[in-house]
Amino acid sequence: MRFPQVVICAADDWLAGQLRELAAEHRWLVRDVRSPAATRDLIRDARPTVLIVQADPSAHHVESLKLVAETHRTNPEVATIVLSNAKLPEDQRVLFTATAFDLGARAVLFPPFTRSVLEDLVGGLMTATISRVIGEIPAKDDVIDLADGSYEHA
Repeated sequence: MRFPQVVICAADDWLAGQLRELAAEHRWLVRDVRSPAATRDLIRDARPTVLIVQADPSAHHVESLKLVAETHRTNPEVATIVLSNAKLPEDQRVLFTATAFDLGARAVLFPPFTRSVLEDLVGGLMTATISRVIGEIPAKDDVIDLADGSYEHA
């Protein structure tokens, strides 16, 4: 298996800086790009990938959301996170989040961002992505199936 990668399509390198330590610990590549076109080239690479797309829901351009939808359609194994710096009212956050999920995002984040939240989210998605790629399935004892009638709440 080739080294996993975290591809970040954002306006600056702040997010990449927040994740470099985590990526180095796990031997993941961090690819920090500014354009959807460069992002498309990187996610075509056959390796476990978490994609982080910075999107501004108040902007009139929709290129970031097009990237999310295209990635989900062409590379559904890529775990995509949509990150927005916009401070929106709660009702607009809900609408934007629903739209991002409909387009294929697995998570949507709004400010404030903390390093620990970013690391936990990216780490969890990457672990799940790697498990799917190499075919590891959690042992049945490690999974709680809430649809199973024998589950009891303590």
